[in-house]
Amino acid sequence: MDFLGGENRCGQQLLKLVSRGSSIVAELSRLSENIPSAFHDTKTEYRQLIFDFAYLNTEDQCEEAIQKNTVLLERDEEFRETHMDILQRFYQLFESIWKYITDLLRFWEDVREGLYIQQTFESILVNQDGKQLMAESLYLYGVMLLQLDLKIEGKIRERMLISYLRYCGAGNVQNLNEVCSLVRATGFNEGKRPDGYPEQYLARVPVPADIVEMILGRIRSDDIYQMAYNFPTPEQRSTALATQAGMLYVTLFFRPSILKESKPIMREIVDKHFPDNWIISYYMGATVDLTAQWAPYKAAMAAIANTMQLDTVSYHQKEKADALHKLGAQLRDLLREGVLNEGFVLDEIHQSLLPCVRNCNMTLRWFILHETTQDKRIKPLVANGVTQDNILMLLLNTSQLEYQLREMFLKLIDSKADKWDELKESGRAKMEQISQYFAGEGVLAAENVEDGLASWFSDIADAIDELDYENSTKAGRKIQNLINALADVEEYHQVDSNLMVKQYLMDTRTLLRTMIRYVNVEDRVINTVQAVGDFSYGWNVINSYIPLMQDKVKRNPSLVMQLRSTFLKLASMMELPLTRIHEAGSLDLSSVSEYYSSNLVEFVRKVLAIIPSSMFEELQSVTKMKSKIVEVPSKMPKDAVRDYAQLDDRYALANITYQISKFTEGILAMEKTLMGVIQVDPQKLLEDGIRKELVDSISIILHTVLQFPAPTGKKGEEKISMLKRLAVLEQRLLGIKSSFEYVQDYMNVYGLKLWQEEFSRLINFNVEMECNNYLTKKTLWWQSRYQSTSIPIPRLPGVEGDRCNNFMGRLVQELLQQTDSRKTVYIDQFSAWYDERGEAVVASSTFKTMHNSIGTPGLAGCDKLLSFMIVKDLQVLTFRIIQKELLQDSMRGFVDHMSKQFSPPSCLPKDARTWYMESMEKGKRLWPAFLERIVRVGRCQLLRHHIAKELRSACKLESGTLHSALSTLDAALVNDVQAHYKDPETHRYPNGRRPILPEFTAYLSNCGMYNPYTTIYLTADPITHLTFVLVLFVVTHLPRFVHDRSIDCLVVRKKDDVMDGAPFVIGLVTVLKQFHAGEKDVFVAYLCQYCRVLMNEMEAAQAKLKEKERTIIPPEVSNCLFFLCLFCKYAGVERKQIENLIPPYLITAHREYAARLGGK
Repeated sequence: MDFLGGENRCGQQLLKLVSRGSSIVAELSRLSENIPSAFHDTKTEYRQLIFDFAYLNTEDQCEEAIQKNTVLLERDEEFRETHMDILQRFYQLFESIWKYITDLLRFWEDVREGLYIQQTFESILVNQDGKQLMAESLYLYGVMLLQLDLKIEGKIRERMLISYLRYCGAGNVQNLNEVCSLVRATGFNEGKRPDGYPEQYLARVPVPADIVEMILGRIRSDDIYQMAYNFPTPEQRSTALATQAGMLYVTLFFRPSILKESKPIMREIVDKHFPDNWIISYYMGATVDLTAQWAPYKAAMAAIANTMQLDTVSYHQKEKADALHKLGAQLRDLLREGVLNEGFVLDEIHQSLLPCVRNCNMTLRWFILHETTQDKRIKPLVANGVTQDNILMLLLNTSQLEYQLREMFLKLIDSKADKWDELKESGRAKMEQISQYFAGEGVLAAENVEDGLASWFSDIADAIDELDYENSTKAGRKIQNLINALADVEEYHQVDSNLMVKQYLMDTRTLLRTMIRYVNVEDRVINTVQAVGDFSYGWNVINSYIPLMQDKVKRNPSLVMQLRSTFLKLASMMELPLTRIHEAGSLDLSSVSEYYSSNLVEFVRKVLAIIPSSMFEELQSVTKMKSKIVEVPSKMPKDAVRDYAQLDDRYALANITYQISKFTEGILAMEKTLMGVIQVDPQKLLEDGIRKELVDSISIILHTVLQFPAPTGKKGEEKISMLKRLAVLEQRLLGIKSSFEYVQDYMNVYGLKLWQEEFSRLINFNVEMECNNYLTKKTLWWQSRYQSTSIPIPRLPGVEGDRCNNFMGRLVQELLQQTDSRKTVYIDQFSAWYDERGEAVVASSTFKTMHNSIGTPGLAGCDKLLSFMIVKDLQVLTFRIIQKELLQDSMRGFVDHMSKQFSPPSCLPKDARTWYMESMEKGKRLWPAFLERIVRVGRCQLLRHHIAKELRSACKLESGTLHSALSTLDAALVNDVQAHYKDPETHRYPNGRRPILPEFTAYLSNCGMYNPYTTIYLTADPITHLTFVLVLFVVTHLPRFVHDRSIDCLVVRKKDDVMDGAPFVIGLVTVLKQFHAGEKDVFVAYLCQYCRVLMNEMEAAQAKLKEKERTIIPPEVSNCLFFLCLFCKYAGVERKQIENLIPPYLITAHREYAARLGGK
């Protein structure tokens, strides 16, 4: 029974285990690239929340410290929301390693107990597939642990496990103790190796010693992968056994006694597997120096000492160096155009071509691995007479030869049957013609008829026609007999004396020999080339050759064609991890294939990135040259033609453009290539590279220009204003954009489309990262939907002393700084903020300048960021300040009692002034924080209003059709929604299968078609006495305002006051908008009640005064009435609502009083 057959449960179970192992290693590599920075850096804001295993001894104290600190509690919740998904994934990885070894031990136990009929360890290890899988199962477990310690540091693993434990709870985590015991820190890190490492680490889950010894015995003695067919000579043995040598290195750590004490066994292992090499790759390019790894083991070091002797190393190096130079010359000869034709390949494939491929790969493996040695004695010997350039050229030429042989044999196999039939028919026809010639038939009939020869050649024609392609062995013998017979017949005088017949016979023998060669065309040649050309050992080392590859491509872009075959050679790396996954039919095949394929494609991108990078270097020259060239006017004097021609400058510009086109031509010459499961399109590769360079250039400009450092106080220092920085930004971006549009045709891309897409993506990414400051669940940079692996947006370092994450945050913070209520006042009539000198600091022109510099995406991004700030402030206002502080027990009782006294709002409560004064005193400690948030919300709303105005204006001017279409669709959707709520059964909600409202809202936002004052930012539950608290807040702070008639605004009485009239009012409007619409009406009613109370007190006081001393309206009432007018304006409340609660004459009279007060 086939060991891997579907009916063999033992083989299938073992195959599935090994397949799981390969998937786990791939997942480990994938996750190690996405470790959250908080677990790396112990100086982050989360450092007090991240613990290692020491937490288990002080759990109560740690949790108590967190619970007592409100800030830590909030950060803990934030950290949990942000990192819980990735923590769960890491825990599943750790648990899967433990489950793997547990299941493997259970499988071995089942075999030992005879659960698999007719299967024992001995029978499994005799079977070819069985011994491969048994060795791989243990080897992969060792690889998992070694790679885990190498890629995810022990302390990081402990911090992740403790964080996962804290957030899930110990009772909800299965196998926690076993997993923690397996993956706890080993003390290993780069440059430090603890005693007993890694054997003690691998022994955390005990493995049966007898099974390990049986597996080691097979790896030591057998060629378990039967590589001797591909590397037949004794000199090639170490290369043939390289794969199982890596397995042997890992597996020996499960039996460290052999490494320490068994000198005969270690000598046998070294002589067979490491006679000429000491640096090996044990899995997917992970390399180790045996002299360093075996240093603690006496027997192992004694065995490897012979290989490491200087004269031995010199001998092997000289042998390999001579081979490298000879092979280089041989490859150049073979790769000359016209040499590798079909006939040459068929004749020389086994004689010279396959031996050449073997020797090239052996030499490559030795130099690529051993040039990484860190031994100061050995390193000069390895590099003697050989440079990286020599090695790289050997790699490129070897890859090209392998690619051409593989492609040629694939074509030969596809056309083999047709070629055979064509040759057979041609040979039969020639024999028929000779037969007719000797029979006296045909145009060229012989003068003397030879019936015997005619009959004989006719029989030969029939014999050729009867040759059977399917039975290649029998056909080969028959063809050889026919060739001999045709050679013998030339001895007859009638044949020997006839040149035409001899030529026909010679042609027929050639055809028959060609038929033999076609019979020998088999898949085995392709399989041999594939096996011999395996490059999995170079997965990591090849990265060191990227600069050299890039330099060659930069000097000669056409080299990309040769690099293509090298990229295909690198794809052979995927065979090792994917073979077992494919054989097992695992569902992990697609994800693992995609991961390794994406790594290969990323390597290709890195190498070819030099082309778009060089293009952008030339693009900077284009920008400079274009600035020198003067535009030719429509009319000019005849004498000025030469000056306007600027021939030298235009020639230089044309030369730069030609260089750019050469780079484009070079990369586009590469055909589409399948790298694993991902197809690499050169056009897409070029476009992605250009996009990446464009994103990098724009990012650096935005990062450097949009910095607003605070003045240092040095003498003569001049702060560059925000408008000047925006003007510089506009100029620099416009220079790149115009140059990009100029050369787009030579780059074979749509320049404006690329610019708009990448600029928008860059802005949106930075906005999303900046919004993390206001979110509980943060989006990590690599999780962003705007981030891309092929076109990554760079993460630039923050500015010292700045809490913002990037330039978008700095720009918005500068806007808020410029409109600070302590320094400016907002005048609604002029739509601008003015400082104390009467100069406009931020006006409509400011937003126009912003639009010109950062475009529509930038303005929309600022708007989004301001929205998140508003949401954060509203959450703090409603959930923390109002509910937890203002309405705490003592204050709540007072507000309850006062609200009863003042209800309903239409009444005039007794001792109202006393109540108001007492409320001011009780809220004295809490009002400042409340006021700061209210005013900031109002400022953000005003900024959003101006941004929307600018976006809307630009949309109308530059895209009137879009504006009209959006307006019409907006009205239609509103009508549909209203109709739905009036009659849900008849009218459906306007969404259908694809929700239209979210997508449509994005269009409206980018076109400024929204009203920020009516926006609902959060859904909040009703808060008891909210309106009454806000009224008390207004009553407390209104005396700090005065109505300035000259600008018709509420302005503060004292300089440097935190308040400003318009933001104060709009902030309150925004808070009330988040609750039921009735709250707004109650708020207005209570304020009107406050006015009536003041008027009532004034009338009582003025009854005692003379008529000349009486006033029409007190200043407090005037301020309150003007506040109410502003409130109604921004909140959309009709004035009639106030007139129903306050006599209309008061609203008119307060303006007269304000005018008189302003005149004084």
